Amino acid sequence: MGGDSWAVGWVVIGVVVLICYGLIRGGVNALTWISGSRFRAYRQLAARYHGRYENRGLSDPPTVSFVHNGSTVRVGLAPQVPGQPTFPRTRVVVRFARGLPFRLELAPYARAAPAQPPKGTRPVRVGDAEFDRAFSVQANDPEMARDFLTAPVRWAVANLQRLGPPGGMLVSINPERMLVQVDRNLGLSPEALAAGVGQALAIHEGLQTGVASRLSEGVAIVSAGPASAEDAGPVICKVCGDPIADAPKVQCATCRTPHHRDCWEFVGGCSIFGCKGKTAVPG
Repeated sequence: MGGDSWAVGWVVIGVVVLICYGLIRGGVNALTWISGSRFRAYRQLAARYHGRYENRGLSDPPTVSFVHNGSTVRVGLAPQVPGQPTFPRTRVVVRFARGLPFRLELAPYARAAPAQPPKGTRPVRVGDAEFDRAFSVQANDPEMARDFLTAPVRWAVANLQRLGPPGGMLVSINPERMLVQVDRNLGLSPEALAAGVGQALAIHEGLQTGVASRLSEGVAIVSAGPASAEDAGPVICKVCGDPIADAPKVQCATCRTPHHRDCWEFVGGCSIFGCKGKTAVPG
């Protein structure tokens, strides 16, 4: 009897081990499938642009980065920052290979205006009555803004507006980067994410063409460097363009430019053109 009990005990243990192994293996496979299915839009986007898909875990959405026309592009959901809206916001951040002497903020009039417009900018009307009625444009160089906001760019802006809720998009440009945001999780649909990124890249191409036109007239490329006196006032994150205030923040260890901590992690380093800093220190 003792031998039989011993054998039965080992059989029971073996069955339990096999069941646990099956559950663990099945759970891992299920989580892998769920993650792959949930973030399929990002995987397809990375494949489309021969970019890098960066998985940030099962709870956080991934990001995709790639190079387009000499600029570095990063796509993902905006980090949640205290004091900012909690609804999902899809962002396309384009970091320029060369600094641009240009600042622009574009958003539908239906969108709440920022506390203060970017310093050194003024309202611009492009001469398209329908566009001018729908969108607010602030820029430091009105002629460059008009050269940039050609019919194809205005069409891309209107298409982005249709991807989100009323007033749910913006385009922000500073000498280091272009940010395009749609207040919706486009990553839930491969088609929607591809459309949003495609329209953002069309805007980027229009920007390159418009800036080239102005530069041919003798406008100089800005030099690299940290925030200028023009940015005096509330501390602004160079990635998202929002005040840092009491949100968790870091500084670039190289140029000491402040960033939201989550925005630093989103772009993978310093946002200042020419800095190339990859190490952050507490802000």
